[in-house]
Amino acid sequence: MTEPTWRVINRTDKDLLTHLCHLRGFDPENLTPTFIGGLRDPWLLPNIKSAVKLIVQARRDGWPIAIFGDYDADGTPAAALLSIVFERLGLEHQVYLPSRQSGYGLKKEVVKEIGKSARLLITVDTGITAIEEIKLAKQLGLKTIVLDHHLPKTTLPEADAIVDPMIPTNRYPFLGLCGCALAFKFAQALSQEFPQLTEGFVKQLLDLVAVSTVTDMVPLTDENRVLVYYGLIVLRQNRRIGLRWLLSRSGIKAEELDSGKIAFAIGPRLNASGRLSDNRPAFDLLVSQDEQIAANLAQTINDTNRTRQDLLEQAIAEADKLVFAQNQPSDRVLTILQPNWPTGLVGLIAGRLVKKHNRPVIAGSIIDGILRASGRSIEPFSLIEALDATSQYLDQYGGHKQAAGLSLHPNKWLGFSKLIKDRAAATVSLEDLQPRLLAEAIIDEGELNLKLAHSLEQLSPFGMGNLEPLLMLENAELLNKRVVGSKSNHSQVSFSLGSKKVDGIGFNLAEKFKAAPDKVNLIGKLQINRWQNLEKLQFNILDYQPTGSRIERIDGQTTA
Repeated sequence: MTEPTWRVINRTDKDLLTHLCHLRGFDPENLTPTFIGGLRDPWLLPNIKSAVKLIVQARRDGWPIAIFGDYDADGTPAAALLSIVFERLGLEHQVYLPSRQSGYGLKKEVVKEIGKSARLLITVDTGITAIEEIKLAKQLGLKTIVLDHHLPKTTLPEADAIVDPMIPTNRYPFLGLCGCALAFKFAQALSQEFPQLTEGFVKQLLDLVAVSTVTDMVPLTDENRVLVYYGLIVLRQNRRIGLRWLLSRSGIKAEELDSGKIAFAIGPRLNASGRLSDNRPAFDLLVSQDEQIAANLAQTINDTNRTRQDLLEQAIAEADKLVFAQNQPSDRVLTILQPNWPTGLVGLIAGRLVKKHNRPVIAGSIIDGILRASGRSIEPFSLIEALDATSQYLDQYGGHKQAAGLSLHPNKWLGFSKLIKDRAAATVSLEDLQPRLLAEAIIDEGELNLKLAHSLEQLSPFGMGNLEPLLMLENAELLNKRVVGSKSNHSQVSFSLGSKKVDGIGFNLAEKFKAAPDKVNLIGKLQINRWQNLEKLQFNILDYQPTGSRIERIDGQTTA
């Protein structure tokens, strides 16, 4: 694996927090998000008035409603949020979720089934590309609302209301909402028509929004930062029965929840069932009002997540062997196919390989004669644009710049792979494939203290678009190091910077630290290790270089 090059941003202010705020576009005097001032007006969303009117009519005329979501930790909580709102309003409704076996998105067979009993179909976190399916729904006499945050095709579906910030008529000023956040904005708008949806009730929905926003990896900037900040407050109150039991099964204390624990513990568990089969257990958990049922569901989901982890590790081992049996080292996109992989794991496999090889990866599996694949990318290469350019080979595709899904016939895989590799060869430079670490500042020994670590937490919640600050230490002296972890793959070190002695942890760096010299530069995150009401400073090391190594110093610019 190629060693990353290091860059560090020159300070714009002696005060580190002020410097980091400048880079993010934050006001250092007003770092705490405000709920009222920080949220956008839901009535600016396209067609939101038409969508609200349909719910008013559905309640007045007693229409049965069908909610169609997705099998991931955005579409499933989004469907749960709508179900909770409709339950509050006394609206008859039924929730439909696709499975990995049936494939992503609304299918005509499901529309026909819905048409037998419902009068109104609402898609959430999906639907914007379901042109033929929504046309069929219209023919069957269904009214339709599309709540989606994905990019549309050239043609929009013939829905009665399309609430999607990505459509051309949008006036909503923030384009980063996930599906569940969009459902929350819908609930906000509905609250102005229905007094049952009190301010307190609507705010209690923010726990679902926080989980989805972090897990769906949308940017934690602008409105999303507000939603996650206050969603974490709701999560820490630990009122939702299902999430309370899921936290218990995960061994996480509610008061210690942050965006990182959502990303690495809660989100994957809510995704687990959907990755291996269907996500009904996660939906049932989120809407459950029964302690025993919730406890059993949480245990089932936790067990499924363990199975998912075991299967993933097996698949990653296979992928490591196959990647250069199916690709050339010079390829600037890697495509890998293993027919027996669960389709719900191919995105995770692609993500792991991107981290290892720092180039776009598309991983696929074949189930029932259909090749389903998922891609993950690096910043310079837009997957969705590449799939547009290779669409002649594809049956279905969709997604974003750095994550996408696709399906095609197996006999088209080689042609597709060649064409997308040719595109990457023409658009991705060798420099783009060079892994980089960007430190936002160099800190000195006088700043290595708990006070600074506490101040940095004011920038949270951290996630896409607002990453936890990477900082650099120069001329640190390693005092001791030892291998830790069940797989002996982590390195626990202590080091001194001038007169300061600090503990550090290097996850998955045990092998690399074996060759570490006594004097090093370190790049990582300044954090607080909390244990049994005690706080200790810790440096989470991402990489080291021998003192004197070349480091590029650059001027900062706003990253928000």
